[in-house]
Amino acid sequence: MTLGLLFLLIIVFVVTAFSAKRQARMIVNACLKDLSKEVTEKRDGYKQLRKNTDSGSLAKTRMLARIIQYDPAILKNDARLKELATVLNVDSICVSDGDGVLIASTEPGFLGFRMDSTEQSKEFMPAVEDKTFELVQEPQERGIDHMVVQYAGVARLDAPGIVQIAYEADNVFNVSDIELMRDIMRSLPVGGSGRFIVLEDGDDPVVFASGDPSENGLRLSELGFRQDPVLPDSVFIRDKPYYFQRVQIPDEPRRVLALMPKGEVFGARNRAMLFILGIYLAFFALFFFLLDLLIRRTVTDGFGEVNRVLDKIIAGDLTQTVNVRSNPEFLALSDGINTVVGGLRKNLTDSRRRVKRENELAKSIQKTLIPAPGRRFAQFERIDFVSSFVLAPHKGSDVLETFVTDAGRPGFVMVEAIGDSVSASLSMMKFRAIFRPCVPPATSPLDMLNRGMEVFKNEKVFKNQFLSIFVGFIDPDNRRLDYVNAGFYPPFLRRAGGAFEQLRDSAGTVFTTARPVELRQESITFGPDDVFFACSNGMFSYSDREGQLFTKKMLESCLNASKTDSAQALVDGVTSFIRGFSGELPPEDDVIMAALRFTPQAVLK
Repeated sequence: MTLGLLFLLIIVFVVTAFSAKRQARMIVNACLKDLSKEVTEKRDGYKQLRKNTDSGSLAKTRMLARIIQYDPAILKNDARLKELATVLNVDSICVSDGDGVLIASTEPGFLGFRMDSTEQSKEFMPAVEDKTFELVQEPQERGIDHMVVQYAGVARLDAPGIVQIAYEADNVFNVSDIELMRDIMRSLPVGGSGRFIVLEDGDDPVVFASGDPSENGLRLSELGFRQDPVLPDSVFIRDKPYYFQRVQIPDEPRRVLALMPKGEVFGARNRAMLFILGIYLAFFALFFFLLDLLIRRTVTDGFGEVNRVLDKIIAGDLTQTVNVRSNPEFLALSDGINTVVGGLRKNLTDSRRRVKRENELAKSIQKTLIPAPGRRFAQFERIDFVSSFVLAPHKGSDVLETFVTDAGRPGFVMVEAIGDSVSASLSMMKFRAIFRPCVPPATSPLDMLNRGMEVFKNEKVFKNQFLSIFVGFIDPDNRRLDYVNAGFYPPFLRRAGGAFEQLRDSAGTVFTTARPVELRQESITFGPDDVFFACSNGMFSYSDREGQLFTKKMLESCLNASKTDSAQALVDGVTSFIRGFSGELPPEDDVIMAALRFTPQAVLK
């Protein structure tokens, strides 16, 4: 059946395409007759009109020569000469002597001009010796000033010389052949939306006149003209396909193309193809509808009931059972599904118990890692450092540790956790055990991380792992914080009198044992009222009741609105804002917060 349809489509395609091309040729020939007739009539009319206007120009010039013969004194009277130009309705008058030198003119700047000095004016020089000489020039540039004018001239009757009248370009009847052709092409389409195009000869022909005015004066290459290599009667112009035919206009030496959009030429063919396809598809739709109705009545009703129950089971209702017993196959299928669902119920119950125990274990481990909230470094009176920690329900614990090196320098380290639940908690316990020996001998944050990296390379737990770490060493005497940020969320700093700004250049490279990394140490020197705030990425896992996440812009607003007279006040302000935003909903990831400032007062109580 499909082969029969394909054969039918091929036959219809060939026959209708041939018919469409024949119809297109008939349309082109009919339009060509109209075009040829229009071109001939307008060109003849233009020639006759030019002949009449040229005859009128010569009549005025002869009359002027006769007036000068009877009254030569007029040549010396500029006012009368201009008055005469007005009476004759011409733009200017020029008269020369027997040497072709202008001795009178309504244009004072022309006096003394030699007629034989330019190609345009030299054409009138025979009138000096030939009393019968008469000439009407084509509109062209005037030799003396290159202005486009039309001159008519005759021989003087009173003495040797030349008498001329001139029309300026705006007053000259001048319809060029290009304007004539373009006007005709625009008014005579080919078919519904086709057109004729007249081309100048050349390797890359120029459009002399086209039914589409936007194409006039453009080269074929600029129109994207290209011929279809497969179909010789098809071309593309501006990526649009056309049927084309070369035609000839009588007395027109230029090449002429007739173009019709392919959609117009082959519209009937395309509609016929679509009609046949529509009938074919409608037949198959009816056939499959009847077949589906038969199968549904005999087979699929049972499957529909099975699927209905399975949808509920997939949605989580494991109390459902399948009870389709219309034939032995459905009976076996129902019993098999019920057996699998029973096993799933048992496994799910066991998994829930295991997950519950694992979460309880993870929380107990996490609690051992959580530092006590509040102010740290009580032994350093000028350091006001406060940390805070919020546990996520199912995430592994992040780490915040404070320490004092053998050299007496206080410091802190913040680490983003790896993985979820118990595995993350155990990894962080391992991290603390490995990292603590690196602290006492360290002389700087960079030294401490480099020592830690050497140890981690030999530990399988952290083999090829990536950690986000922030290590800071505090110098209370110089009010300075030296730190290394290895991929931790960039902290914020507020200078006295300003707003909190994020230290964008401090993100650094993530700490890893997978490949060598270059860590960079930086420093901040604090003024009297400068405040430092750091937090982990878990800060932005908070969301409100509508699911909107907490953003960096919200955090900056919160920091700038909070009190900064102590580190504790700043942390409390952020905590209070977060609780109001989330409505007591826990974060999806652990949250570390730390604030640092220097104070000249005694230890805060």
